[in-house]
Amino acid sequence: MWSTHAATPAQDDPDQPGLPQLLIIPRLGLKMPVVATKVDDAGLMDLPDRPSRIGWYSYGPRPGAPSGSAVLGGHIDSRKYGIGPLADLRRLSGGDEIIVRTTSGSFHFEVDSVRMIRKQRLPVSEIFARNGSPRLRIVSCGGAYVPSRGGYADNVVITATPQ
Repeated sequence: MWSTHAATPAQDDPDQPGLPQLLIIPRLGLKMPVVATKVDDAGLMDLPDRPSRIGWYSYGPRPGAPSGSAVLGGHIDSRKYGIGPLADLRRLSGGDEIIVRTTSGSFHFEVDSVRMIRKQRLPVSEIFARNGSPRLRIVSCGGAYVPSRGGYADNVVITATPQ
């Protein structure tokens, strides 16, 4: 879970794309259902329990919105459910395609960057930006697993722009 930017619902706009339903990353053979998430009691982005699902931060832009960062996030694994498809996110590279199917159609993105960032240094306001150029961000855990610190030391952050 990650701190979020201004945990308030985005304004409902009829010009917005449909709700995200499915994340597809052809290079990884990845297809994951997308579920709307909000924030938990600690003010962090709530994530689906199962690593086979990815959350969309529903207080921010939708994938395909004309501006801002649409944020998807999920776990790479869990003790209860095992390893999930996001464990391969680090294998992405610039130019790889990402598709998000929504209730109003599909949106295609191209990976710009794949970054490993220490959790304490995660640029929350940048990742959860509601304005600026349209982009898709996918965030998951990564790096070394440190049980004494409660989990993974880093986050994998994928930034992609519309094709």
